[in-house]
Amino acid sequence: MLTYLFSYLLLMLVIMNLAISTLISMQFLMYSNSGSRYEQWIKPIIYVAMLYTSMSVSYHFIGVVAHEYLLALLIFYLVDKKQAILLVIITPFVRMLYMLFVDGHLTTVNVLASLVVAGMAIFYMKVFDKYVSNQTLSMILSEIFIVATSLFFAPFIPHVVIYSIFNQPTNWIIRATVAIITILITRKVYFQVTNLQNKNIQLQKEVIFDKLTGFFNYKKFEQDILLGPDKQTNTGIAVIDLDYFKNVNDTYGHEAGNKVLQEFSLFLRERLAYKLNSKDLGIYRYGGEEFVWMFDPNNFSDIGKFLKSMQLELSKLPLGDQNHLMSFSAGVSFSKNYKFNLKMTFDIADDLVYQSKKTGRGKIVIEG
Repeated sequence: MLTYLFSYLLLMLVIMNLAISTLISMQFLMYSNSGSRYEQWIKPIIYVAMLYTSMSVSYHFIGVVAHEYLLALLIFYLVDKKQAILLVIITPFVRMLYMLFVDGHLTTVNVLASLVVAGMAIFYMKVFDKYVSNQTLSMILSEIFIVATSLFFAPFIPHVVIYSIFNQPTNWIIRATVAIITILITRKVYFQVTNLQNKNIQLQKEVIFDKLTGFFNYKKFEQDILLGPDKQTNTGIAVIDLDYFKNVNDTYGHEAGNKVLQEFSLFLRERLAYKLNSKDLGIYRYGGEEFVWMFDPNNFSDIGKFLKSMQLELSKLPLGDQNHLMSFSAGVSFSKNYKFNLKMTFDIADDLVYQSKKTGRGKIVIEG
């Protein structure tokens, strides 16, 4: 008995580590935005690999397959419910493949019983998630019922347990206790890791983003354009300057000016963001009321016409608490004219917007 308990303790530690690794991997993939068409397959691949490992370890430690739905349950409650349902559906098929590997045969009864257990697992998770408000309690109840169902169908699914739930109550108690401890510890560790991950992401955002506007800050602008490597493709750079912004600050104060800047930034985001390549191009706050937009000219048949339509929209849009009607001036240049040098391209665009302001405001100057 002591040997059995020790084996189960080791099994619990291994499953716990597998679960934590799986959850963190899933969470990391949720934050990533690689744009790869293969990304949707990475999660199931990770899950199948971890599941098969846990089955193999379980079988070699205690002679049976145990807690095969625990990984999917943890993903359901802590990461992604929709994804977890898919993983639960995958689980019986992975288990049947493992049975073929161990026994070399599989009966119709084995298949049907395995599918019934999977269906019940989905039912338990959805029901307890809906009707039990406490997440931890909901997770524990779901796992207890899944364990009970697995043991009930033990005679029809080889290597679930040596004895059925009715003539081996000790096995039931050990199985349920181990599941509860694993859930509690895994949940706590997972939240600690994700909290650190969230804090790290927030710190990264603070380093490269401007707090007031939400656009990239000057540091990021310096890295990408002033000091960054030249792109070997044609890139457009537009310098956009909000006209008469100093008058707003001087007349109504910096708080009113900040409100105008925030609303103007929202206007720019809504009009420009859908044209951005999120991986390479973006909007930067260069100075107080001056913004730099790096864009792909291939997305526009006429960039001048596009910016003028924005200019017309802005002229009718009241900004700030005092409902200021504002305009912007802009200068646009293209890197193909400067051997794809982004700093030189920006300098030209900046000169163009300065020239436009000398001859009047609300003008858009595009290099010929």
